[in-house]
Amino acid sequence: MSISRRQTLSALGAVTAGLSMPGLVRAQSTTKLIIGIQDISLRETVSASGVLSGIGFGLEWAILPGPAAQLSALYSKAIDVGHMGDTSLIIEQGRAKTEWTQDSAPLQIVAGWRNPDKAFPPIITAVRNDANIRGLDDLRGKKWAYNFGGFNYLQYVLTRLKANLKASDIQPVQLVDQYAAAAAFNSGRAEVYSGGPAPVRQSVERGVARVLVRSDELEIPSLNVWTARGDVIRNEAKAAALFDFLGRVRKHWDWFASNLPAVERIYIEKLKQTPDDAKFFAANAASRFVALNDDLVRREQRIADVLVESGDIPKRIAVEVEFSRKFNDATVPQS
Repeated sequence: MSISRRQTLSALGAVTAGLSMPGLVRAQSTTKLIIGIQDISLRETVSASGVLSGIGFGLEWAILPGPAAQLSALYSKAIDVGHMGDTSLIIEQGRAKTEWTQDSAPLQIVAGWRNPDKAFPPIITAVRNDANIRGLDDLRGKKWAYNFGGFNYLQYVLTRLKANLKASDIQPVQLVDQYAAAAAFNSGRAEVYSGGPAPVRQSVERGVARVLVRSDELEIPSLNVWTARGDVIRNEAKAAALFDFLGRVRKHWDWFASNLPAVERIYIEKLKQTPDDAKFFAANAASRFVALNDDLVRREQRIADVLVESGDIPKRIAVEVEFSRKFNDATVPQS
């Protein structure tokens, strides 16, 4: 699905126009950051944690569902930092017409986070029990729902490759984001789903579906990441504001883990979730920043090489240029 610059700016305007909206921080400084997120949950918990008290720059949150919308907004300079999966830039760089270098990359990942508890896998491939899928060998010919971009897409690709299948061997159902993909799966319009576990949790708990493959089994880092434009990273004032912001969000993750009942209330009141859903989503979302280091780059490089071999990107790339490590001291100090 293509998203026009006009659509992106319209969506952004709807989010940021109301200065009284919860979570919008106003400051007298001429420096301002516009941070992209895919739903309101992170904005609400960061605000509730109190870590933004005394902030010295302008901060706005832009809610744009799906990595495609985040990328479009970054390229159009409607936002400064976008929320996506850790492999989104592999796809971007792999399909770029010009070579990316550390100095010329238009976008770079500045922070990544995930839940360290293995009881909450970030990404899964699930199957409907009425589709008679006993294992990977039975995925051939099935309707498979996923969204393009980020690690949801990678989960689909690597699960498919693990099953020794080409794209032509299945019936792809590519949708705008994981919630649309999950809706197709939950309703029976798709038999296989790759994405976050939360949107299909009830289908799994009712015995309608089951988890077939977890992202850790495929060695996918499965990070949520914030990606910034290169000009934002190189701008001294904006980079300083971003460093401050990320350090505050790190402290917010400490607050989050120690205040799950408060987080659950936020999910009930702000996201309109049931108490049962709020309990699950709060525990699932408890996260920590991870270091953007050589080990992570090595794992991401393997993924990029696999995507070249599978034909999902047309050329070999150096993944290291997609990461800026200048903010590590804010997210994982002394790592």
